[in-house]
Amino acid sequence: MARLKFSERKNGKLAELDRIKAELAEMDKKAADKIGKIAIAAGLGDIDIDEADLRKEFEAIASKFRGSEFRQADPVATTPGAD
Repeated sequence: MARLKFSERKNGKLAELDRIKAELAEMDKKAADKIGKIAIAAGLGDIDIDEADLRKEFEAIASKFRGSEFRQADPVATTPGAD
C-alpha cells in the first residue's frame, strides 16, 4: 500500500479535527439546553439579575457539588444585553 502524501494526511487530520469540534459543540449545546430548561423551570427566567452575578451563583452551585478546587478554565463569553 502506498504511503499518503503529507498534504493528504494533513487534510485527513483537519477533517477529523473539524468532526471532533462539531461533536464538542453539540455536547455543549445539549448541556446548555438541559441547564437552561432547569433554570427556567426554577424561575430564573423571571428574575432581574446581572449575568455576572448569575454566573457567580452557578459557580457556587458547581463548587458545592464538585468541591472548591473546580474552576472553569475557559469561561463562556456572554453577549451583553442578551436576555
